[in-house]
Amino acid sequence: MIQKKLIFISSIFLILISTSCGGAEDTVADTEKPIINCQANITVAIASTESEAKVDYPIPTATDNVGATVTQTSGLTSGAMFPIGTTTNTFRAKDGAGNLATCSFDVIVTRNPPANNKPYFIGSDPTPSDKKWTKVSELSDEFDGTTFDDNKWHRNPATDGFNWIGRAPGLFESENVTVSNGNLNVTVKKFVSPKTVNNTVFTHGGAIIRSKALAKQGQYYECRMQANKTIMSSTFWISFKQNCNTGPLRKLELDIQECVGRVHSKTESWAKNWDQIYASNTWRHKQNCDVATSLQSPGKTILTEKNNSRFFVYGCWWKSPTEILFYLDGKFTHSIKNPPADFDLEGYITMAIETYDWNPVDEADNVFTSGSFDDLTTKYDWVRTWKLENK
Repeated sequence: MIQKKLIFISSIFLILISTSCGGAEDTVADTEKPIINCQANITVAIASTESEAKVDYPIPTATDNVGATVTQTSGLTSGAMFPIGTTTNTFRAKDGAGNLATCSFDVIVTRNPPANNKPYFIGSDPTPSDKKWTKVSELSDEFDGTTFDDNKWHRNPATDGFNWIGRAPGLFESENVTVSNGNLNVTVKKFVSPKTVNNTVFTHGGAIIRSKALAKQGQYYECRMQANKTIMSSTFWISFKQNCNTGPLRKLELDIQECVGRVHSKTESWAKNWDQIYASNTWRHKQNCDVATSLQSPGKTILTEKNNSRFFVYGCWWKSPTEILFYLDGKFTHSIKNPPADFDLEGYITMAIETYDWNPVDEADNVFTSGSFDDLTTKYDWVRTWKLENK
């Protein structure tokens, strides 16, 4: 009898072991990812004098067959102060089995355009207490409508008195300059077939615009510009004429802003950040009747955003022949003091979209053939010039 009971108990034990092992084999691993959905992008416009905005948003939730936790992996938390530009907020859902899912949305903070009745200053205003700024109409343009103002600007390099048709392989062509949607547009292109002009071969088209009125020391110059997305430049500067016979002997150049839309592996090492830069300079170019070597005194501010990511306001107070102050979106950024010559001559506001040998055409870049109008276009919302007068 005892022997039969032992056999019976052993049988039950074996059945239990068998059932336990069989259950392990039948267990299915959890591979189902959580489901997490983020909201749509948030766009906030703030006053032209502000630099950030408080943004609240609901934290994304996740669903899962066994439950999941949600954590934020990048961006700023709800209720934080978001800076000008785009901040990407990314969230991750993770369940107990380690399955992951993510989602993202952008908070885009933009500034409203500054007032058009005075220069754009944020924070410290450099205006002398006994002075006021008055707009110089012949050197200012809002670029409203659809007509280029030939009374204020040259767009044909054959008529502006400089006779510069471009730096190969970029050719200046007036047909690339238009006015639409409240902007002055310079749209670059790659020619279907190279063009030969003055025994020089050109493969790409850009443009140059110059003021007909003279720019003078003491005035404040600003433009609201968005760069194109190509290897070509986007610029705002003052050019000066020179003549060894009639003068002036000095060949000056005052660069307010000079950047490119794209850099790549063949860009010169010193220019690797020129797609996100506020680059200014003062030049005294070499001339047979003047200096034998070009002299320069630069100033720059590195940006956290690409120049083509949005419109920036670039400002320059040509305060004196030896002091020039530069502003970005209304804030003082850098200065050039004691340039390589006294900047006491009169010049011309210039906007040139050109090519450079230090940022050569990149054959791997197909933006010239597949890019949109926005990709290929440097846009100027406005150009404004101001002079100081007694109150």
